[in-house]
Amino acid sequence: MSSIPLIVGCSVPLEKSTINKLNEKFEKFIYHPKGEEEVEFNEEELIEIEIFFTKGSGLPENIKSLNQLPKLKHIQLASAGSDSMQKTKPILSYIENLKNSNSNNNDKEISLSTASGTHVLSIPPYAVGMTIALLHQWKGLIINGRDKKRFLSEEECDLKGETYFARSTYGRTAGLLGYGALGRETARLLKAHGMKIIAANTSGKATPQDGYVIPGTGDKDGSIPEEYFSTKDPKSVEAFLKQSDVLICSLPNTPATKYFLNKEKLALLPEGAVLVNVGRGSLIPSDDLLEILDSPKFFGAAIDVTDPEPLPENHPLWSHPKLIITPHISGNSENEMDIAADILIANAKKVQDGENVINRIEFGRGY
Repeated sequence: MSSIPLIVGCSVPLEKSTINKLNEKFEKFIYHPKGEEEVEFNEEELIEIEIFFTKGSGLPENIKSLNQLPKLKHIQLASAGSDSMQKTKPILSYIENLKNSNSNNNDKEISLSTASGTHVLSIPPYAVGMTIALLHQWKGLIINGRDKKRFLSEEECDLKGETYFARSTYGRTAGLLGYGALGRETARLLKAHGMKIIAANTSGKATPQDGYVIPGTGDKDGSIPEEYFSTKDPKSVEAFLKQSDVLICSLPNTPATKYFLNKEKLALLPEGAVLVNVGRGSLIPSDDLLEILDSPKFFGAAIDVTDPEPLPENHPLWSHPKLIITPHISGNSENEMDIAADILIANAKKVQDGENVINRIEFGRGY
């Protein structure tokens, strides 16, 4: 099999089998992962690199400007989000140059894409697991068992001190707020747990799944939800939330999503509702989440992302009995970076053929 005639720089740690594959796949593969024995990319290497494969936090620290990469055509992230990358100095400078340039004076256009679609093997199972954990009150069971060091009574197992029972997923409605790769795979998994699926996206309609799709995952034609709602229509959002016994949030961080779920919207959720947020913490103001958690109507929440992030020490959310918090690790899947390497290869072919890359992100916009 002929190699792709491109020179790739990689700062992402990979398994040896993946390194070997990429060495065979490209004309040249320059590999300096960040770690204990980190070796920086030297000037000669930077000058020849055409594609850079890097983590979502940004390019290696010794790259202060994209001018150090005169042949760069594409940046492939190993993360599903690009917001951290776009706050780094070399990217901010590039964005500023794009704003100041015109169509006749933009001789260094670089594409950027994420690894969206690769995290469906970890984040949707996390969402399903947290849904079950909340409905079964696992947090209280684990903490009380640890503290009391004995079998608990049924009343001690229940948050309200009533006779304990496990709430079932079967027959409940799961509302997917955001229906990209993560929302679609979560919907597929929750459907298998007997849940009715509804979804809210920008259009309020079923759309084909685009981007990178791991075989056997997702919802290719958008047919799993029984009903769609539009996030642009307040009445549609209201109807969506009122039906969502389980609300799964996987929206990106954009100006349109910042604090989209405030306490007024959260109060629309049905009696006994639970919420899982695996998107971005900026979706829900922490004070509003705290207020709704204090309501007897609301059953519980699990968040892998916080507002702000990281959540400050001793914040009241840390100790709330209805809340499970994890430190933004739901996407840390087994062989995560190696799976993302498949998108790198696919996009390298598209760059070489002059086609649009998969999961393209507009600089300065974040999506």
